[in-house]
Amino acid sequence: MWRGTTPTHTFTLPEGIKSTDFSEIFITYSQNGEPVLEKTGDELTLEESVIKIVFSQTDTLKFEPGPVKIQLRAKMPDGQAVASNIISTTAREVLKDGEI
Repeated sequence: MWRGTTPTHTFTLPEGIKSTDFSEIFITYSQNGEPVLEKTGDELTLEESVIKIVFSQTDTLKFEPGPVKIQLRAKMPDGQAVASNIISTTAREVLKDGEI
């Protein structure tokens, strides 16, 4: 992920699980053990077994260049809570900082 850009992150759920199976979904991005950004509710686009997030420049500029950890947590209508494996990516430096 390049800082100051507007990428789309796509998460594919395991076979047999649909995004509509969840009553709440949270996708958390952290750096250095601290949450930097969290997306939930209407910030997510839900399709059958796919969850998409479209970032703004402001979103990606919240990250410092370096490793980023991502995790999905969700709650089912019956109260059961689940978590994904932690995914790793990198926030990459740009030479012209700020929004354009």
